Amino acid sequence: MQSGGREKKTYEIFLIGDTGNVARHGPDPVLETMRSHFDKGQHSAVIFLGDNIYPKGLPPEGAILRKDAENALIAHKEALKDYHGKVLFVSGNHDWNKGREGGYDYILRQEKYLEKLFGKTVMYPTKGCPGPTEINVNPNVTLVMINTQWWLQPGFRPIGQECGCRVESEEDFFKHLITILESNKGKRIIIAGHAPVYSYAIHGGRYKLRHHLFPFTIYHRKAYFPLPILGSLLPIYRKYFGAKEDIAHPRYRHLRKRLIEIFKSYPGIIYASGHEHNLQHISKDQNHFIVSGAGSKLKYVLQTGKNLKFGMKAKGFFKLKFENEGSVYISAWVIDANAEKGKMVYEYKID
Repeated sequence: MQSGGREKKTYEIFLIGDTGNVARHGPDPVLETMRSHFDKGQHSAVIFLGDNIYPKGLPPEGAILRKDAENALIAHKEALKDYHGKVLFVSGNHDWNKGREGGYDYILRQEKYLEKLFGKTVMYPTKGCPGPTEINVNPNVTLVMINTQWWLQPGFRPIGQECGCRVESEEDFFKHLITILESNKGKRIIIAGHAPVYSYAIHGGRYKLRHHLFPFTIYHRKAYFPLPILGSLLPIYRKYFGAKEDIAHPRYRHLRKRLIEIFKSYPGIIYASGHEHNLQHISKDQNHFIVSGAGSKLKYVLQTGKNLKFGMKAKGFFKLKFENEGSVYISAWVIDANAEKGKMVYEYKID
C-alpha cells in the first residue's frame, strides 16, 4: 500500500476489550502481559474496546459499587503509567449502566474520571455521542471510533449539536462514516467499537448442545440446572430474536446491516470489537473483523466456521503490526505463566 510518497513508519496497535474485571489490587496478568510488549522505540496505541468497568460502569459518588469501579479504572492507569503511546477507550453496554436506562450519566462520569486519571481526553466518541470520530495516529494509519452502545441503549441518547454531538440523526452518522472512509482511501483504516459485526460465539447466536440442555450456563458456566426441551427456547430466542446485546436484536441488526453494506465498498478495513469474552479473527468481503474481548472474562467460541480464521477461549489480546511496505500482521497473544510476553497463538498477514 502506497500513501502519496510519504515516509512510512512502522506502527503497532494493541486491541483489548472487556477489561472491567481486571485485578483491582496488584498487577493484572493480562494487562501486565500486554505491558511487556511496549517498546519506547516503537510508535503505538492501545485501544480498550469497551466494558471497562464491571458490573455496570461508574456509579455516582456514595454508591456501594463506586470505589470498586474507580479501582478498575485506576488499574488500567497503573498498567499504562510508563506507556509512551496513545491510549484510547470506547464504551460498552456495561459502561452504560449495563445497558439500562440512565446509562448516559454513567458514561459521562466514566469519561470525566478517565480524563482526570490520564490528564487528557481518552474516551471516544466523547459525551456519549454516536461518533464517528476520526483519529489520525500515523501518516498511513487512521482510527475511526464509533459508539455501538449508543444504538442499543434504552432511554436518553445524545444526538445533535445541543448535546455536543457531530451528527444530527442516525442516517447522518452513516454519511459521516462514509466521508471519513472516502477521505482516507489509500491508508489502513481501523474502526473500533464495542459490539462485533460478526461473531462465532454467544452474541452471534452460536450455541452448543449444553446450552439447550442447561440454558442458564449461557449466563454462568456452573449453572447446570437441566431444562431439556424447554431449555432450547432461550438459545433459540437469542439466536433469532435476540436480547438487546445480541446480533439478532432489531436495533443491533440495523446497525450491523448498514456497516456491512458500507464496508464492502472499502476493502482492507479492520473492524475491532470486544463484547464476546474470547479472541476471534473473521475475514469476509476482503475486510477483517477482530473480536478481542478476553481482557478479564472468558466464554466459549467456535473453533471453526466458514469465515472464521481463528477462535480461542483464553485471556489475552490482539496486536496489529503495520509494516513499512504496507502489510499488516495480526497476532493474538495469551497469558503464559512461563513467558513474560505471553504466548503468540495466532498470526496472519494482510498484504
